[in-house]
Amino acid sequence: MFTQRRDHRATLISQDNSVLITGGIGSSDTHASTEKYLPSTGCFKMVGIMSTSRAFHTADQLSSLSGLVLIAGGSNSQVFTADLFDPMTGNTSTIFMLHRTAHTSTILSSPTLVLIGGLVGIGFSIKPQNTGQLFAVGTPPSFKSVPNTMTDVRQSHTATRLGDSSDLVLIVGGFGNSFLSSASLYNMSSNMFVPLAAKLPTVLAFHTAAYLPPPINKVLIAGEHNGSNYLNTLIVFDAVTLSFTTVTSTMSTGRSQHTATLLSNGKVLIVGGLKITDSSLATNTCDVIDPANNTFSSIPAPNLQVGRYAHTATLLTSNNGDTVLVCGGNNDLSATLNSCELYFI
Repeated sequence: MFTQRRDHRATLISQDNSVLITGGIGSSDTHASTEKYLPSTGCFKMVGIMSTSRAFHTADQLSSLSGLVLIAGGSNSQVFTADLFDPMTGNTSTIFMLHRTAHTSTILSSPTLVLIGGLVGIGFSIKPQNTGQLFAVGTPPSFKSVPNTMTDVRQSHTATRLGDSSDLVLIVGGFGNSFLSSASLYNMSSNMFVPLAAKLPTVLAFHTAAYLPPPINKVLIAGEHNGSNYLNTLIVFDAVTLSFTTVTSTMSTGRSQHTATLLSNGKVLIVGGLKITDSSLATNTCDVIDPANNTFSSIPAPNLQVGRYAHTATLLTSNNGDTVLVCGGNNDLSATLNSCELYFI
């Protein structure tokens, strides 16, 4: 990449199968710049500048907005804006939103998207949230608040839609006033949060969650920090019974701030992260999780060339789902990277 980035975002762009990289933290500051990886050339190109610098934001392409990317929130003082960014021209327009950072974004039935949780404030006044904001296309496009709140405030959680035809979003773990074992649901039909009776087997944050479509119909929750250790455990949420189960298989190492990418063959690629032995060290290890026959076996995969965490990993559709672009993050010495790797499955 042209610049060092961690806690940036990478968004697959449908128009040209490129990957848009936005924001993130460099060696000394937070970026407003964007760039694209072009699989056709194997090179990056600068695209444009966001309305403000951002990290810990979200970035989602919405087909209902003619392919614009909604870049929302982030940590640069208090960001009260979202950008509607054109990935082909670099042009942007700005809309107002309530400030939040380290939140999640989940695309619902087009043209809506929901932002959940995160942090609000600056310095010692920063606080985790139990609120949500719903984005909808209109004239002009705008956000409105979800009318109720989650039971727990949370950040560094995950929010995963339970399939393309489902009305439900599973919200798992995170850190509020402490590390959380609670989970919640967001119902897009009612635009309400719904408490979930089932609890996680452990408190966790900085994990990943990947929905595995039918016939599996489960969410794979991988890795985590539980307040004391970096864990190598795998937890499965059943979208039918709404229950959690710890599987017997484990990853090759404990990790958090890693990535989990659903592959075209239905398996999940786990890449990098902070490793179990020292919270300041990045791991270059990878695992492939195979959900076949509901066994969720974990298979060690070839290592990255560089250990990294707080990176991104994007499946490149132009390569028939067989290549994952891994970008940026921090390395083994906690230095921020501008390097990327192509991981061939």
